[in-house]
Amino acid sequence: MVIVTDSNFLDAAGTLRKGLLYCDFVAIDFEFLGLDVSAISLHDTVESRYQILRDNVIKYRPCQLGLTLFKQKSNRAYKADTYSVPLFQRFGDNDTSISLPSMRFLVKNKFNLNQVFMDGVEFCTRKEFKKFERALLAGTAASYLSREVKSQIELLKVMVHEKCYQSTSYHITHRTDEPMQKIPLKMKPNSSVSLRMPRNLSSVEKYMIIYELTKAFPQFLFTCDEKQQNLHVKNISDDYLKEKDNLERARARCSESVKGVSAILQVVHMTGKLVVGHNSLLDAMYMYHYFFSHLPANYQMFKDKFNALFPRIMDTKLLAQALRFELPGVGDSLENLGDYFGSDKSDKTVPPELRGFIEPWMNPLEDESENVYHNAGFDSYVTGEVFLKLAHIYINRRNNFKNEILDFDRIYQYLEAPILNRLPFQLMDVGCCYLTGDDSKGFRPDVITIVRRDRVAIEEDEFRYLEKALGTLMATYQFDIEWSKNKKELFLATNSPGSYAFLCEKFSNDSSLAPLDELDSGKKWTFEQRQTAWRSFKNRGVGIGINAKRIRAQNQATKIQRAMEI
Repeated sequence: MVIVTDSNFLDAAGTLRKGLLYCDFVAIDFEFLGLDVSAISLHDTVESRYQILRDNVIKYRPCQLGLTLFKQKSNRAYKADTYSVPLFQRFGDNDTSISLPSMRFLVKNKFNLNQVFMDGVEFCTRKEFKKFERALLAGTAASYLSREVKSQIELLKVMVHEKCYQSTSYHITHRTDEPMQKIPLKMKPNSSVSLRMPRNLSSVEKYMIIYELTKAFPQFLFTCDEKQQNLHVKNISDDYLKEKDNLERARARCSESVKGVSAILQVVHMTGKLVVGHNSLLDAMYMYHYFFSHLPANYQMFKDKFNALFPRIMDTKLLAQALRFELPGVGDSLENLGDYFGSDKSDKTVPPELRGFIEPWMNPLEDESENVYHNAGFDSYVTGEVFLKLAHIYINRRNNFKNEILDFDRIYQYLEAPILNRLPFQLMDVGCCYLTGDDSKGFRPDVITIVRRDRVAIEEDEFRYLEKALGTLMATYQFDIEWSKNKKELFLATNSPGSYAFLCEKFSNDSSLAPLDELDSGKKWTFEQRQTAWRSFKNRGVGIGINAKRIRAQNQATKIQRAMEI
């Protein structure tokens, strides 16, 4: 894994761009400064869930980006380069929040928060970058800098005068911009002077200082040494540069440092590479909001705009769910999948060329200390590795192929129809977020409608008691309860047939409350009948609106009645 920080980002950017041009696909993962799931409910519609996730993205910034570039070689085996990039935006909107539970979780998993805040790589949206570019051209970009850094720039201008020209006391004591315009400073050919740079500067601050000095002294070339502690000054004529080219080069370097890692994701967009993630809807939203443009106000617009930027994205969680019978007990979490495919247990399920660790491609294996889950770099590698292995199992078994390695183009062709541009929703009655079409239907049990047997309104005290009692009763089983606007109905949402049947049976035996479908039909069903006929009505557009409750109850009763007759 290569750790890319603010200190070495501009040096590593060239290798990253080259890798993106030649790789077959890129796996991406983010870590965030927080994630608030308290507002998420099983009752959410796609629009309400999008708004909850959007609020999270805006509230908590990303703190780490993981990129792994995968390349299939001539022998069909794969190579991969992994990059771990701490993220820290110094010059954008400073309004952000930090979740202490999330921070404790990251630190527990050996996450280096100090690296984020001290050496995180800059990033920005397109709008933020254009604003900076305008300021740069207008000569007002120094407004992005602190007062302390501005003072250091003025001090360095004076030091350039002292080092490069024997000025009179008049020139030393007056404003430095006056002698810059009137007195041509020159140095002896092939000679240089060194100035001490301020400590603890970000790359943006460093290149802004160089740019401001170049504007003041375009006849000089300013460069920093490897340790970035000394500023070297020499004549541009020694490098056969013109003043205009010298200033343009300093300006371009300044712009590149401000754009930061956003420029790398721009390359992903421009090359149209396949992007692979795991449970990646939130990652997609983070990538859009912080590196391209602010998230749209509604869900459909997000789908359209994100797909325009990244027309090819696949998610390993959906592949794992499709293979749940072929890989029993493995599950669909990244850790479980990574552990399974990293062990000998998986050797018989994947081609020999994919067994074990995928070797580095263009970069040596620099640092294994961060090869832990919840490091975005390592997670991106595991995501890509899991994707390749799941894809081969899926394609080979669905088509009765031998356990053989496939060309990447064939993998893409086989997965295009069932997997491409589909991102999983968690705890929702929707199959997935389909970026290029209508979202697929989910497989969750119907919402249970509970009413009083005498059909009168449910009092608030009774609702609060039920809410607390059911929370204790259901323990770790997922469920959510809502109260209708007319106070006469309770809506219970579950995520499994067993919990659905359990709640139906509980209220079927209750003396004061009952499932609406039983009261309407005059029939009562057993736990087993409920468990095998739990899906009766599904309409994505209706959701759980008031007008649909009666239809749902009637359809549910009809479905269960048919099951009894069989």
